[in-house]
Amino acid sequence: MMSFTKRTKAVILNLDIGDKLTAISCGHIVVELIKFIVYQRLQIPYTYQWLKQVVNKKKMCDNKDVKESFQSERHFRSASSALENLDFILKSLLLEISGSFIPDEVCIVLGSTQVTCKEVYRILLPITCHKPQCQSSAIATDQKIQNEVFRSLVTSEKLCQVFSNIMTPMNMYVFIKKRLTNTQDVKISTDSFELTAGFRIPSKTRVVVIDFRMENNDNTSCCNDFKIFGDTPTNDYNRLDSDCHEEFCEIQSTDVAKWYQSTYVMRGFKDCVVNGNSVINDWLHS
Repeated sequence: MMSFTKRTKAVILNLDIGDKLTAISCGHIVVELIKFIVYQRLQIPYTYQWLKQVVNKKKMCDNKDVKESFQSERHFRSASSALENLDFILKSLLLEISGSFIPDEVCIVLGSTQVTCKEVYRILLPITCHKPQCQSSAIATDQKIQNEVFRSLVTSEKLCQVFSNIMTPMNMYVFIKKRLTNTQDVKISTDSFELTAGFRIPSKTRVVVIDFRMENNDNTSCCNDFKIFGDTPTNDYNRLDSDCHEEFCEIQSTDVAKWYQSTYVMRGFKDCVVNGNSVINDWLHS
């Protein structure tokens, strides 16, 4: 008999880099991480940067003498729509993370619907980030932090196992979690997120948790009690465990924290190949 009480199994990667970030650099890393996920999970057929460049080139090209195939036109609409929605999501996230109250978490949900999701990526953000004007030597540059983060991701054996499972293009939903402070209501920086009651994650869904928080978040303020950033990664960079974690089984608003869903949904798409050639290659020469 099938049990309906099975807890979600989470793959957890502890990065412990919260003491090295400004709110701006934290936002940039989250944005690059989402681009990394959508490409690795085959929601877009090429890297974001290259695909964006090709789509923009085609938009600027207005050669009416060239008759395009139906497949090329349809594929261009799919690619343009996906990238536009993804860009709206990323810009909204940057505003929220660099706002007055940094979200506790950013959650990426892949599936035909939220409640039938196949994979969930939960990005746990640091409680406190350095202010942009902070001159502390603890702060690392965006590029240095990104190198550290993505090196730990691409060299993780457990994460490679997650990515080894082929995923078909589907919808990407984005959620942020904000905690109530001093009994005050949550403040949202943009109108691109709306309050949601949330849902419980299906037991068969694969959950990947990427934790940016420090080991000790107690009594930490900007430029105070931050650890100095070193050249050698900590042992936590390589600590990736799989276990059942009840706290990662749901995305639901409570009396102490509220979940907000992006009003934009990115629809993944496959490459379009005609006669052995991608139609995107034709856009490059149009």
